[in-house]
Amino acid sequence: MNKEINAGLKITGIGCGQCGTQIIAEIEKAVNLLDGDKSNLSFIGINTSTEDLSSVTLSHKIHINNSKGAACDRNKSTEALADGIDEILEELQSYIIEDSIIFIAFSCGGGTGSAIAPILSGILKEMGYSVGMIPVLPADTEPLKVRDNARLTFNEIDELKPEMGSIFILDNNASDKITVNKVFASLFTGILCINNKSQDGNMDLAEIEACLKCPSFSVITKTNATKGTTANIIDILNKDNNIFAKREDKTVTIMGISEAVSAKESKIDIIQLRKEVGTAPTEFHGYLSESEENVIILSGLTMPYSRLDSMTDAIEKEAVNVQNSMKALTEVRTAKSLDIFGQKAEPVVAPKKSNRLDALKARRISK
Repeated sequence: MNKEINAGLKITGIGCGQCGTQIIAEIEKAVNLLDGDKSNLSFIGINTSTEDLSSVTLSHKIHINNSKGAACDRNKSTEALADGIDEILEELQSYIIEDSIIFIAFSCGGGTGSAIAPILSGILKEMGYSVGMIPVLPADTEPLKVRDNARLTFNEIDELKPEMGSIFILDNNASDKITVNKVFASLFTGILCINNKSQDGNMDLAEIEACLKCPSFSVITKTNATKGTTANIIDILNKDNNIFAKREDKTVTIMGISEAVSAKESKIDIIQLRKEVGTAPTEFHGYLSESEENVIILSGLTMPYSRLDSMTDAIEKEAVNVQNSMKALTEVRTAKSLDIFGQKAEPVVAPKKSNRLDALKARRISK
């Protein structure tokens, strides 16, 4: 039997930019393989690039008009969003599920998602929606411009944090991008399939939503019924190739645990788990999930500031590369002065706000 969606959980996924649309497309693809009523789920992609939009399969797509892509330029995307914001919001709202939790996925390093996702998140929150985020940090091997975009975007996310719901921060240092996207899609659909029916206790809809609406950094882990041991869960959370950014400390605000088995059959030692991952002021625990999976959500974690600091330090060390590239683009070397045939070359200084034709005419007039 296929796993079944929790029909009461209302989620709208919005992907911004190439990375974000790929993540949301992976989630929709995974959802389409599940049983149950999916009318409370909606998946949307927004991009400046028509080519990138055409490469993903999504129920709803929005192209930011008159845009040809961002080419890693956050300012270009911001301007494009500003020009078309009224039309974009009107179309976007027609796809958003009423009373749903919106999750906006995006790369922190690209030109489109990194620019428009924080802006849209803030606007939608002001409009009364519940909004969470799925930002992706670039790998240390990615270009300097991408990493510097991520530095700026992370700071914008941090400013929005108190108003947002869960922020699932993914890290491309863990694996290749496609793998990170697919693993997260599997984990997220694990939450969508939490359906506890046990006298031992249930993680009900309000408790699932509380996990998803809790501000700051959050992580998810999932195992099948046989691997739901304390040791295995701790091992997954502590692995270097965990797809989430590395945790800063053991701070946890909410811990949600949905088990595949009964309380009697449980292999999770909650005392040991608290000792290893942190003690949360609020805990939710459900048993006998029909999905036959163990799903653990840790919400309200400390933001991964050390990851940002190490990225910033690396960027600062490479600052000379930026200076040299800017010099290569703008610096004009003064020609050596020679007068062999009585035709001394004199540099033409174009007046400000003039084009090349004006400069040529200025030279003709000066004769």
